[in-house]
Order: sequence, then C-alpha cells, then structure tokens
Amino acid sequence: MKEYRTKDIVVHWQPDRCSHSAICLKQLPQVFDLEKKPWVNVEAASPEEIIRTIDNCPSGALKYSLPAGSAVDSDLGHGPGSKDHQVASSTVNIKVIRNGPLVIDGGFQLSDTDGSVSQQAGKTSLCRCGLSEKRPFCDGTHHRQGWKVDS
Repeated sequence: MKEYRTKDIVVHWQPDRCSHSAICLKQLPQVFDLEKKPWVNVEAASPEEIIRTIDNCPSGALKYSLPAGSAVDSDLGHGPGSKDHQVASSTVNIKVIRNGPLVIDGGFQLSDTDGSVSQQAGKTSLCRCGLSEKRPFCDGTHHRQGWKVDS
C-alpha cells in the first residue's frame, strides 16, 4: 500500500486492487495524473473533493483517512472510500458491470484457490473475464483486450 498525505488527508493506494476504471482520472485529473510522479498529488484539490472522488472508486484500491488534527469534518471522513469504513448493513450488493467486472459492495469473506481467507469490506472489483493478472481482482485487462459478453 502506498500513501500520499497532507495535514488534512491521507490517500492510500493499493495497486493490486486497482481495476483501472479511470474514474479518479476523469473526476479529479489535477490530483490523479498518470503522467506525473508521484501520480497522486493530494495538494492539487481540497480534501473534500478528494474524498468525494475516492468514494466513487469501484475497486476499493483508493482509500482515505483523516489524520489527527485534520480540519476536515469528521462526518465526511466515514464514506465508502474511508479506510475504516464499516458497512452497516448485512446485505452485500453485487453489481455486474457491462463488459466489465463484478463490483461487490459490502463486507464479505474471500476464500482464494490457495486456501487463504481474507475479510473484505467496502467496494471490490472481481475479474469476470479471466484475463486479469491480479485474479481474483480486476485489473482492467478486459478493457484493453476488448473482452465483451455475448448478450
């Protein structure tokens, strides 16, 4: 996990979870820019704008947290992109993305083929095409390879 921080927000990025949907790039290009190093510039927008964008991340690869003493309203810091987000409902929502991954929103247990078990919470994108190099997680290969579902 990589971290990018200011005194008011910490952005956490877990590259192995990224489905490369580009939502962050489209919604806040001044913060998320693949042409720059580092690719996340948390100084380029307000923490509130960054929070709203990360709350839309479909894979859960981007998360945020508020450091002690942050000027951000703490109520805003508990959205779906919060590193400490707790899903209140026992309902797990699964959305099939047309020609894309399964987006799971909620808490669930993931049992991998090697027998390892991990607890997951928030949004997670799982590969549906079988082409991802990060299986069971989606890495966006379906889009680059032109994978389509017949229906």
